[in-house]
Amino acid sequence: MLQKIDKFWVGLILGLVIPAIAITLFYYFGYARHTNLTYYEMIMAKNLFSKILSLAVIPSAGVFFLFIWGNRLNAAKGVLSATFILALIVFSIKIFG
Repeated sequence: MLQKIDKFWVGLILGLVIPAIAITLFYYFGYARHTNLTYYEMIMAKNLFSKILSLAVIPSAGVFFLFIWGNRLNAAKGVLSATFILALIVFSIKIFG
């Protein structure tokens, strides 16, 4: 059963979904009094998106280590690939945005 989890695409999806959940939690716990649109406008106006995205990747490290400790190396590669994709997005925002 657990061998079904050891797929590259499972790790890639988790590596992309967990930061999205983290960004949502940042909103609900920090800025819930604002509307979603106001929150988005504030992030863009203050150039905070790259910083928030950088912090949102941190929970993916926990999933990465769970996969490593559980000897699910293909899924761990997927999480690591998602982290690199997000790092490239953050880098490009900082350089070009």
